[in-house]
Parts: sequence; structure tokens; C-alpha cells
Amino acid sequence: MITFVIPSHNNLRHLVNVYESIRKNAPQAKIMFLDDGSTDGTWEWVQEQSESHQHRGVKSYRSEKRVGHTILYDVGISLATNDIVGILHADMIIGPNYVENMLKHLR
Repeated sequence: MITFVIPSHNNLRHLVNVYESIRKNAPQAKIMFLDDGSTDGTWEWVQEQSESHQHRGVKSYRSEKRVGHTILYDVGISLATNDIVGILHADMIIGPNYVENMLKHLR
């Protein structure tokens, strides 16, 4: 399957939306949240999701200081446990068949 790598800095309200869209449209996907030194409650929410949904493949990582999303993409990819990794911005959502459409280009 796929792991979605999602860095975020002070983008909690959108992060909730991307999470819900993944659970709705790609429920088997693993999720790697990466907090980029947020101060808006992002880290606390990410930890809660990671702890309460660990069985569903939700993991988290935190950078104490802001390092930028491109560095966190590399961190997330290195921590992913699947061969296929999708990169999402925290303010994106996925729709139906997103994963299937992405995977058909890999075949």
C-alpha cells in the first residue's frame, strides 16, 4: 500500500481535513504527520491521532524548530515503511480513486 507524508506548520484546521479525506478515500493508507515546530496545537492533535490510531498506521514526528517542508518530506520518506510514498501538503485533500489513479502510473 501507500504511506502519505504530510508536513505541517501551524495548519491544524487544514490538517484535520486532509486526515479525514485520507480515511474516507484511502482507508488502508498509512499516514506520517510531520510537525514543523507548530504553536497552534498541531503537535498535540498529531500526537493524539498517532497514539489513538497507531493500529491504522498513523505515525508522527516533530521538529522542535521550523526547518521547512522540503526537509520534512525527506524525513517522512525515510521513516515510511511502505515502498510507495505520496507527498501531500497539509492543506490538500484527496478524492475518490486518488490512490488508484496514482498507482496506475507506476505500473
